[in-house]
Amino acid sequence: MQEQYSDETGFPATFMKDLKTWAGANVSDKKMIKFTMQFASFMKNEAAEVGKVALDTQLPFDQSAILEGSMQYLKSQLNIAEIEILKLETATDVPERIAGQITPGKPYLWCR
Repeated sequence: MQEQYSDETGFPATFMKDLKTWAGANVSDKKMIKFTMQFASFMKNEAAEVGKVALDTQLPFDQSAILEGSMQYLKSQLNIAEIEILKLETATDVPERIAGQITPGKPYLWCR
């Protein structure tokens, strides 16, 4: 997506159509194609709002450190005694339906 985006013009007018054609030719799982198209649409809208920075794959800050530093505040506002911050790369028990919703800059609150 980053290669298709231009700061001056955004995405090409045929971007979503071209992506659907590419996905149909290269991905056999229809559910995955649907997820890909939804994600691309969301990211396209994000890029239209905030620019190319929306397409960055790494954050310019340490998200984990910010959450750790805000731990007392989060506990008091959520009125819970314990919060565990998991990194998706190392966590072993995160359900797939939750893992699929986590993206950089958008942490997920999972109550288990």
